[in-house]
Parts: sequence; C-alpha cells; structure tokens
Amino acid sequence: MIHSALINMIAAGQTDVGRVRSRNEDSFHLDPARGLAVICDGMGGHAGGDIASRTAVEVVAAVLASQDHADGTASGGTLSPLEEERAAAEAATTVRTAVAAANRRINTLNRQRGFAEGRGMGTTLVGLWRVPGTGRIVVFHAGDSRLYRLRDGELRPLTRDHSLYQVWLDNGRRGQAPQRNIIVRALGTGEQVEPDIAVHDLRPDDLYLLCSDGLTGIVPEGVIQRILTQQPPPTAEDACARLIDLANGAGGPDNITLILARFVLLPA
Repeated sequence: MIHSALINMIAAGQTDVGRVRSRNEDSFHLDPARGLAVICDGMGGHAGGDIASRTAVEVVAAVLASQDHADGTASGGTLSPLEEERAAAEAATTVRTAVAAANRRINTLNRQRGFAEGRGMGTTLVGLWRVPGTGRIVVFHAGDSRLYRLRDGELRPLTRDHSLYQVWLDNGRRGQAPQRNIIVRALGTGEQVEPDIAVHDLRPDDLYLLCSDGLTGIVPEGVIQRILTQQPPPTAEDACARLIDLANGAGGPDNITLILARFVLLPA
C-alpha cells in the first residue's frame, strides 16, 4: 500500500454514441486531482436517460468534492494505520450518502413528471474515489457498468453486474438465459438504492478501467486486456480511442463510455 501524497492519478475518459443509437445517454465525470472517476449509463430513452446519468454524476461529484474539502486530508499528512482505516470507513459512508442523494434527485424528477415507482428514467453507476490522505480507493457501483483493475498484466473485474443474467449465472444457469441488459439495480427508479461499495489498496502502476456495457457487451475481456497490455503501453487517450473503435467496428449497438485511470508514483 502506498500513501496518497506519493501517488498521482493520470486518466482519460471518452464517450461515443455508437453506430445505432441517436442519443447518448451515458455521462462521465473525471477529476484526477481528487482521484475521482464516475460513469453512468442512463436508461429511459425519451423519459430522460441522459438527464438521469448527468444528474447522477453531478450530484455524486459534488458531494464527494464537498467532503474532500471538509475533512482537509486531501492536502497530505501522514496517517497512522488506524487513522487510515477510519478514513476509508468514512469515505465509504460518504460515497453511500452521495449515491443516495443522486438517487433521491432522479426519483424526485420522475415523480414530478408523473411516473410510477419503477418507471421513468434511471441510470447505472460505477466509480472510484481515492480515499483522501491514504493509498486506498473506494469502488462503488449499481447496475451493469463495470470497473476492472489491471495489475501485473492481469485484468480483473472489481464489480459484479446487478443484472438478471448475472443472477441466472449465480443460480447455476438453470432455465433459459435472460437477456444480458436487464438490470435489477439502478439509480432513480425507486426511493432507495443499495450500491455495492468496497475499499481496495493501491499499488504503483495499477490501471483501472471503468466502462458502460456498450464496451463490455461487445468487446471480449481478452481483447480489452490485450489492448491495455501492449508494449509500449498506449496512452490512456489512445487506449480509450482504440477500445471505442473496436466496439463500433463490431456494430456499435449501444453508447460506449470508458475511463482509464493509472496511479503512478511521483518522482522523489
């Protein structure tokens, strides 16, 4: 584990409407200075999926930014192991508060528009946030947008889809497989949502990929890993562009959004 004062986040994000959709309902927020990256994949079409995704990233980013200033740890200072544990727990609580606030905002918009519970616009959410003052990150998600970590050449998912297809897999593949894009958890469609939240240790040169299912539903994980592990390593911008090109080259049936974030040691 490394201290946040010694690391820097280098990141890039891109979004593309794809080859089939007329509207891009994905949104993303990237703030390398805070170690924050968020992607939301909106649902609802004319009901406002693009509004839901944009609202979610704005609310989550605002809540986390206000906490970042409030606790004063972003500027540095060495924390004891106990203080780091406390900071990570507090950060996870802050993330839960931010997601709840975003969910309430979207759900209120749905009610104002006359949509019944479970109807109207909604959005998936996936994000990471470096815990201020530590060498740890909080990973959080709801829905089927994903976060992967590339470490020592191995691409590993750190999120698990909240989808009927994943439920089917977990239950031993009994019966007919459901469609892969039916999700069972999202922001805005109900009064409450329960995101999955986990804390992970950072290592130098960790690479994190956040993406909507417009990428992972089309481009196999093995191909993604091959692009990210090529030598010499592509820049984050080039890797994003190449992955989007691959998804579009395979038909581009959905909006495609991804963020690549690498954590590197600062020079002494």
